[in-house]
Amino acid sequence: MNRTARRLRTVTSVAAAAGCLVVLAGCGGGASHAVSTPGASIGTSTDQALPKAILDLPFTDSTGKTVHLSDYAGKTIVISDTMTLCQETCPLDTATVVQTARDEDKAGMKNVVYLSITVDPTRDTTPQIAAYRKLYSPAPSNWLMLTGSTSNVNTLWMFFGVWRQKTTDSGTAPKNWRTGKPLTYDISHSDEVFFLDQHGHERFILEGPPVTKESEIPKTVYTFMSASGHKNVLKPATTAWTESQAREVLRWVNQV
Repeated sequence: MNRTARRLRTVTSVAAAAGCLVVLAGCGGGASHAVSTPGASIGTSTDQALPKAILDLPFTDSTGKTVHLSDYAGKTIVISDTMTLCQETCPLDTATVVQTARDEDKAGMKNVVYLSITVDPTRDTTPQIAAYRKLYSPAPSNWLMLTGSTSNVNTLWMFFGVWRQKTTDSGTAPKNWRTGKPLTYDISHSDEVFFLDQHGHERFILEGPPVTKESEIPKTVYTFMSASGHKNVLKPATTAWTESQAREVLRWVNQV
């Protein structure tokens, strides 16, 4: 199912939900706070149950362990598409997701797992994603980098509606920051962060790269980024989402 068709089927009326309140409990010592449903200016509200076939897809983390989305039943799951050899937008997404994980952990929100899943399984091998995660040392314990078979990765992103297209690098080919080998292709893709509630339902989507501080991106990654990537950091789009908005969404999804 293509991205547009899926969104038409899953998007709920944000305007109708704007006045809805939920009770947030169990965070930061158990205090209760009223949290409004995030508005359309932040992202897209959805309510789509993930089928068992998607929840049970096997992936591999940076230690070589096999994991499935179903392993995190009862937890809020934050899923972002990424690529360790991206030079433009992935570093912003990943850095902001990691910073969100750190800040929410400090705030006492423990029932969350953050999964950065590759769109480039051929090059994002276990050693590659392990080296990438190490760049964020000390990495949050509840943030995982995942890779998998091409079939499983494609199945996952087709379900979520993430657009991907393999392209040939033009001009001087950049080199893998880990191995030094010249890269022969790139993968253009859309940027989304998906929030799943504790019942396995997709509930909210942030789209496009976020506002990210250069200091939050590991030096090795920032050096590897292209001029376009640096521009995304220094001059973010007016539509770029922020960490505070991601945390707002997370606090809502964590209790719906």
